[in-house]
Amino acid sequence: MYFKDYDYESYDQDWKDDHKKDCGYHKKEDKKKGKHYENCVADVLEAILAAQKKADKDNSCHTSCRQSIADLLGEEKKVKKNTIPFILYCGCEPYKGTGVTTYHCHSKKTKFKCVNSFLFKVKDIEKECAVLELLVFKSDLKYSKDHTDKCHSKGDHSACGQIDHKELDDLIGTGICITVDLSCFCSITCLPAIHLRH
Repeated sequence: MYFKDYDYESYDQDWKDDHKKDCGYHKKEDKKKGKHYENCVADVLEAILAAQKKADKDNSCHTSCRQSIADLLGEEKKVKKNTIPFILYCGCEPYKGTGVTTYHCHSKKTKFKCVNSFLFKVKDIEKECAVLELLVFKSDLKYSKDHTDKCHSKGDHSACGQIDHKELDDLIGTGICITVDLSCFCSITCLPAIHLRH
């Protein structure tokens, strides 16, 4: 399904009608609207993914989600923005994703590095799961003078702590992807559309 095929007006009404129902992940087929999920997080992620694919063909491994999608797609001119970063929520708390990569600082040995983030880019959606890339700010990556052989990121104990007072252009992709079950999330907050660098 592509964003241009997505009927947001119908979705808004469906969401209002379905909002009183339990939050489960049940597919409904409607020939007029295409695929629709009762899980609104899955709906928004599908729309974001379709918009990102339209804006950036190389999509491998005011502020609202609708406005961010509109900003991403832009006008008829060449689209420069390629990503809608977002925060997911489990219950009342922002979801912190954790992934592992390897690095070299000043040592010739390869070491593991654990990366935590509350910010994600959707890379793919298959059935009830999504592949999400962890996003971080360059300003949070620093070299530790206390330990000459360790590279690490500053504390990232809350979503607002990770985002507050950061420059938009500093947000980068880590290349670290995690696979999540979309039925586990109850809400999503979209950040403004950006041009994401790796």
